[in-house]
Amino acid sequence: MAKIDEKRRHNRFEFQKRVRVFPVLPSKSGNIYEVQKDSFEALSANVSEGGLGLETPKPLDPNFLLKVNFEVKDHQTVEVFGKVIWSQPNHCGIRFMYADGSLRRGIKSLAQGKTAAGR
Repeated sequence: MAKIDEKRRHNRFEFQKRVRVFPVLPSKSGNIYEVQKDSFEALSANVSEGGLGLETPKPLDPNFLLKVNFEVKDHQTVEVFGKVIWSQPNHCGIRFMYADGSLRRGIKSLAQGKTAAGR
């Protein structure tokens, strides 16, 4: 059986939790980006060291920047910036812009005892 050409570098794992999402938009001058105060809640579908699959209340534009907060372990919340890399109605894929050691360790702890999510 031939292996499908997979673009992902990291295994995905089921991860169904509420996630707080903050849009990140260019400032009025256009020189910097600002995290918006108004956020929305989304449900994560899966996670990897490279990104997050989200079920969203509204479609998000590809290349949209976000700040995402979610809990990886009991009382251990991570904050990460990401970019929408694909979007369908009410579902999108977020690529983390930078995954620090804390985020990677948290995701690895989630992966313990779970199998890779197919999709």
